[in-house]
Amino acid sequence: MKKFEPKKILVPVDFSEFSQDALQTASEIAELRNANLTVMHVMVEPQTSVPYEVYIDWQKVKNDMKADAEKMLGEMTEKAGVNGMTERVLVWGEPANVITDAAQNENFDLIVMATHGRTGLTRLFLGSVAEKVIRHSPCPVLVMRGADTEK
Repeated sequence: MKKFEPKKILVPVDFSEFSQDALQTASEIAELRNANLTVMHVMVEPQTSVPYEVYIDWQKVKNDMKADAEKMLGEMTEKAGVNGMTERVLVWGEPANVITDAAQNENFDLIVMATHGRTGLTRLFLGSVAEKVIRHSPCPVLVMRGADTEK
């Protein structure tokens, strides 16, 4: 059996403490395996149900969201101690699809991500990005479950 040697690791983050832990774990794996690390945040298009008479500059809203995400991504990679050693990516779209597409199109060897560990109705209504990624990923997925999640 061939030894698993990931050289390109994708770490999708949602800025939660759980994803900070996953980033830390991924950075340790990358250091051990001399792998490249890409930290990705998928931004979801803003939606609202305000009446059409209300004027909203959606481009400004999106630009503000992106600026906030860039700042938070920088802070997250700095906290993990990987600021200069990672590629940071911000993408618009549906998180599970964007993550699996990136893994496929950019030939990642491993995805390391967090799960909030929701169960029951909460999971049914909110869905699970991690579960969708596991089901459709072209590469292995290491899912980090937070210590304070439901049992």
